[in-house]
Amino acid sequence: MHDLLQNHAVIRVIGTLLHITFPAIVFVISSRLTFRDIGNELRRPMTLLKTFLVAFVAVPLITAGVVKLLDVPLLVGGVMLIAAVAPGDPFDLVEARGKKGSISVAATVMSFLVLVMPLVAPLWLGVFSRWFPLHLAVSPAALFREVAPVTIGPLLAGLLLHRFLPSVTVVLQRVREWFFRIAVITLVLIFLVPSIQAMVKFTFVSYAAIFIASSLSLCAGYCAGGSNRRDRISLGVTSGLGNLAVILLVAHVCYPGVHVLFPVFAYVIVRWAIFAFWFMLLRARLWLRGEARLKL
Repeated sequence: MHDLLQNHAVIRVIGTLLHITFPAIVFVISSRLTFRDIGNELRRPMTLLKTFLVAFVAVPLITAGVVKLLDVPLLVGGVMLIAAVAPGDPFDLVEARGKKGSISVAATVMSFLVLVMPLVAPLWLGVFSRWFPLHLAVSPAALFREVAPVTIGPLLAGLLLHRFLPSVTVVLQRVREWFFRIAVITLVLIFLVPSIQAMVKFTFVSYAAIFIASSLSLCAGYCAGGSNRRDRISLGVTSGLGNLAVILLVAHVCYPGVHVLFPVFAYVIVRWAIFAFWFMLLRARLWLRGEARLKL
């Protein structure tokens, strides 16, 4: 199986599946929103400013500091650094919905990050290449071409269909949600074992670095969300999640001979587990305070 997944043709097929799976769930979630919902969030410019400061200043600096101080192995450290400057992942909406965050905030912030990230990420990659023994460089156009079709495209499609063809939208929601579930199960079956094998090779220092950097990034976004708990969850998730497509793109462009697919998926699994851990801790805290039945 491992050798098969190293085949370039197989990798292209899997890449195609990934590029149609994530837009499907973005469409499903965004098609429950309206342009008014997004407009209401855009009337709060401080939210976008705080998002920018957290996602494009705090998170890269936190991650770089952790990687430097703990002397993280180069492969894992490189993945962490790329993820730190590549927010705007389609799973922002999935995580926001699953963790009871504000979907409208997550959708607005995700779109904002996708538009700004191609301009800011290359600058940070250049800085990291000076700070670490890495060569990280990618063009803004390449980044935008990679992320816009799987984020902004399906988001706009969902909003437009919800506005003009609501009956059609309901049918498409059901079809695409089932497709997403089947595709995710398929991808898990394909990648689970190789990803676990990659995780076994992670050192204790790697796990510690991922935990510290992810937790601090999540905390920074959560604290920047203001007094509304749903907004705080959405900002925490969107600020701390790196875009999977961008991580793979930058790694492939900079180091075409290095197979990073499984280490990247292993990193994503570990990061997801950390987010789930903190969310369960939050739920437990609310339960102890007698707020378990309150909507997050």
